[in-house]
Amino acid sequence: MIRPVGGCVLLLAAGGCGAAARVPVAPPQTQKLDWHENCGTHADRIPITTHRLVVRRGRWRVDLSFRNQTRVGLNIIRPHFPGGTYFGLEPFKTSSLREVRQRTEAGSIKPRTLADRFSPQKPALLPSGRGWSGSFSGPGDLPAEVPIRVVLGRFVPLGPVPPGFVRGFLCISERAVRLR
Repeated sequence: MIRPVGGCVLLLAAGGCGAAARVPVAPPQTQKLDWHENCGTHADRIPITTHRLVVRRGRWRVDLSFRNQTRVGLNIIRPHFPGGTYFGLEPFKTSSLREVRQRTEAGSIKPRTLADRFSPQKPALLPSGRGWSGSFSGPGDLPAEVPIRVVLGRFVPLGPVPPGFVRGFLCISERAVRLR
């Protein structure tokens, strides 16, 4: 299930992976993004500000902040991986949200490049009204000249699921960046 909300895409966490085409590797660079998006609803917001993407040989980093402005706490988990998350980056063939929806329906949305470091440490539970600001990074080279979206999650609401949400969801940026 996928539904665009505010400036992000809210979707049910799904499994699977697709075949990646051969593309050139992006050289080291810093992309200033300054994206302001909302992965929640109008009543229950999850504002996300993505400041920048830093690419180095064999490693990348995203600097961002987000806040839980919903009425419930949010667990941040990766099923079957204690302490893990789905924070990372996902390449797409196009910049269209249609592709995001199609891949979600096919069950093939999960970031292919997962973060393995957080600074400061990312909380496992984000109470209502609390936020996190920092960076997350992971290993791997990134492709050049393809749309790349930022992925956060999996978020699981504690207690009653707010209207417009699902039990476990990822936030995928509505915007995409193309690296040189």
